[in-house]
Amino acid sequence: MAEYNINSQYTLLERAKGTIDGKRILPILDVMNLMGVQNFLKDVPYMPANMGLVHKLVRTTSHPASSRRAFYEGVTPTDLATAEVLEPLILFEQWSSVDEQHVETVENGKEVRASRDRIKIAAVLEDFVKAIFTDARTSGAKYIDGLAARLGTLSYPGHTTETLPYCWDGGSSTSTNSSIYIVDWGPEKCYALYPGASAAKGGVLGVNAVDLGKQTVVTATDPLTVYRAYQSQVTKWGGLAMADDRCFCRIANTETVTTLTTGRFDEDVLIRALRHGKFNTSTTRIYMNPFLASDVDIRAKDKISGWTTVQVFGEEVTAFHGIPIRVLDEAILGNAEDAVT
Repeated sequence: MAEYNINSQYTLLERAKGTIDGKRILPILDVMNLMGVQNFLKDVPYMPANMGLVHKLVRTTSHPASSRRAFYEGVTPTDLATAEVLEPLILFEQWSSVDEQHVETVENGKEVRASRDRIKIAAVLEDFVKAIFTDARTSGAKYIDGLAARLGTLSYPGHTTETLPYCWDGGSSTSTNSSIYIVDWGPEKCYALYPGASAAKGGVLGVNAVDLGKQTVVTATDPLTVYRAYQSQVTKWGGLAMADDRCFCRIANTETVTTLTTGRFDEDVLIRALRHGKFNTSTTRIYMNPFLASDVDIRAKDKISGWTTVQVFGEEVTAFHGIPIRVLDEAILGNAEDAVT
């Protein structure tokens, strides 16, 4: 497929690849879009950040013990123990720059621009979903803590470490692993963030696409040479808040190689993870990649108990104990994870 990039010496030969009559440019078919992104975005609720581009959570770390007393005895006042959590928002951005002559010398110039802009928007959304799972704030100020970073050490009831949030062990010790994530979405649980108050100017809930019209563009090879181009800017602010550590967990170390037997998908671990969390069936989703989803379908074929199908936004999907399973592309949930310890 031809990639149209003006600064990479777009030629008449390249243009010829994208047309059948020289008058109209064919629509660009986006065959690189990632599986499951649109479904994921339907699942996730958004809340405004309460500090502009930062969201502050204050949550309890323990409950005070009650006092017992008889008549006319006093009670010592107690205070709540709380912790403060700050969740940042980050900016994703794409630009589209199309030579004005590329647009104005074909009959469907508007469609040419719209086709390219739709793919830019899709790319921004895909990068946001990737960040939800794979980002780590240790990578720098332009990153959030994704689910893998928050759940990077084994910890679950019965293990040597039992602190929330839980990361369960699927049993594999190879470097061909993947992970299953369980998330209960909702206010006071887990949700995505968009800029609040004055930081929200421009309507940045979701993606903000702006047609900048014709602009003078400096070429990448020579700052003294310019051309006129139609430009578009696509932006998205996003963040992730996990308010309740009981409402999300990970099952790591799940083997994806079909010729191996140790650490393959086991619904017994899934049952334990669900029982030890705080998961509402109607708002919880289970996320995995196609490798593990295939194992799920095979297990569901052989074992009826627990496996059903449910309707989610008009689509029938596999479910476990009534909780829908969402399948995400391997580019988001990989199949080459090292063992988590």
